[in-house]
Amino acid sequence: MSKSLELRHLRAVLATAETGSLHQAAIALETSQPALSRLLREAEERMGVRLFERSAQGSRATAAGALAEQVARRVAADVRRLQDMARDGRWHLRVGCIPRALDLVVPGLLHRPAGALADEVEIDLREDDSLTLLAALARGELDLAILSLFGEMPPNLLSRQLYLDRNVFVCGVPGPDMSDGPLTPGALARHPFAAPAPETPSRLEFDRYWQHHGVPPPACRVAARTYDAIASVLPGTPMLAVMPRQVARRHAGNGSLRILKVAHALPERPIHVVWPRQALQPVTDQLIALIRPARPRRGRP
Repeated sequence: MSKSLELRHLRAVLATAETGSLHQAAIALETSQPALSRLLREAEERMGVRLFERSAQGSRATAAGALAEQVARRVAADVRRLQDMARDGRWHLRVGCIPRALDLVVPGLLHRPAGALADEVEIDLREDDSLTLLAALARGELDLAILSLFGEMPPNLLSRQLYLDRNVFVCGVPGPDMSDGPLTPGALARHPFAAPAPETPSRLEFDRYWQHHGVPPPACRVAARTYDAIASVLPGTPMLAVMPRQVARRHAGNGSLRILKVAHALPERPIHVVWPRQALQPVTDQLIALIRPARPRRGRP
């Protein structure tokens, strides 16, 4: 590569990849189409590869163009963050977290000791499911995320395991008349459920539980994306539910839920902190060092 790419080249690549059209990309960049074509030619010459295949149907990114688009997207996001910092004098660290980890991890992060992070650092917290947070990390929209990993780790991400978690079975208080002894899958399935939302990891785990034990799945009366929403509808109904152990303990401590003893527990799952290889240092390192799960109180299920 004889010369380095400049920000203007990356903006041209990103706009063309996003719109699939030189005409639309030129409009988005508020420039002329010949000027945009010149920038793309310069980018291809400096990289030594073709970035787009051009046809009457538009401009389609090559494999090299798709990689350049990913880099351009991250750079554009960082430039916007620098501009935001210039406006308000604060650096915004973007942290994603799955709902099940909020109770254990986030309080210690938000109530961090004085001086643990620079005073000008502000944490922007985003709650979502693991797959959505992984995609946001890949797009450069998050600095790190606390989530459950499924399958192979994307090559551009790093991770560290925080703790092992498990979903537990619960009922509302007041609720159905349940035995104090360990409940079999068949006994659980005789009750209707407030289930996790479809296509979430918790719902997939929930559905596999009945298949694994050869039991017809229970009727699902309601599905919700948040565990607090599930907890709010259980009291006074015959429904059961599954939710993270720590969330269930909180609601059981408030007297609104009861954690059920079961003959076959749901599997444990590892919770990780995940961040991009090109994470901003040293602030991201400082934040990762602060992430420690709170210790649950002893003597509780």
